[in-house]
Amino acid sequence: MKNKNGQAYLFLTPFLILVSIFYVVPAILTIVMSFTGLDSSFVWEFNNFKNFRKILLDPNTLTIVRNTCIFVGVAIVCTVCLDLMFAVLTTYFIKVDRYSSLFKSILMIPMITPAVVYSVLWIWLLEASENGVVNKIYMAFGGQQALNWIAKYPMQIVLVATVLTSIAYGTTIFSSAIKSIPENQFKAAHIDGAGEWEIIKSIILPNIRYHIQFIALWETLGLLTNYVTILLITNGGPGIKTEVWALSAYHKAFTDQQYGYGAAISLVLILIVLVLMMLINKVMQKQNER
Repeated sequence: MKNKNGQAYLFLTPFLILVSIFYVVPAILTIVMSFTGLDSSFVWEFNNFKNFRKILLDPNTLTIVRNTCIFVGVAIVCTVCLDLMFAVLTTYFIKVDRYSSLFKSILMIPMITPAVVYSVLWIWLLEASENGVVNKIYMAFGGQQALNWIAKYPMQIVLVATVLTSIAYGTTIFSSAIKSIPENQFKAAHIDGAGEWEIIKSIILPNIRYHIQFIALWETLGLLTNYVTILLITNGGPGIKTEVWALSAYHKAFTDQQYGYGAAISLVLILIVLVLMMLINKVMQKQNER
């Protein structure tokens, strides 16, 4: 038994070393750094809770928190609803696998496109001049002059761009879950005269409720820590209209070179994510018990 355990640990050692180097050590350094005034001079001087007080006193903090809540909340609702709609459409209504697979492949394009290329495409489409693709369409339908869409609707644009990259994953999960529902449940419902909406509400949704909970949790955690699309399309602007918490940590650390302050913002985000995970798990457990 000891020999088997020893062999298992031997095989796991390279993986544990890599995890320690690239995850554990950076996490510990981030925690330590958040209690320092580390900046471009790279002098590690501990300042206790000064960075956290600075976060509370920052006049932009409330705006950033509001932006984060709007961004995450709207994106979650839109993503889950679209995932369900496309999953039901491509699995329940479209019975031919060839057509449903083609539709899902199209949904995959934003997700598999590199973030830089994807964001550049959005910037190109929404170019503020008359040569912009969206502006050409807008002016063809009666628009008087070209609009700067990114400056006029920054949050709406980053929300649409973010949601489009998330649809494919949830749609795939939901589609697999719907396929696993026994066919006799649908046949019995049709025999009883149930309509399509009744079947969706009474059979499909209850059977995939755990998958819905998983996707909601997964997307929430991902959106709280993801800022790449916002960084590349608007860079948090104009002003701080699209500045979210994770992007704020990036800007403080790598733009303003306030590494200690940026680490403190990141640590607050990590704590929020941990608390949120525990709350969501508790709510899910209570729902499952009922």
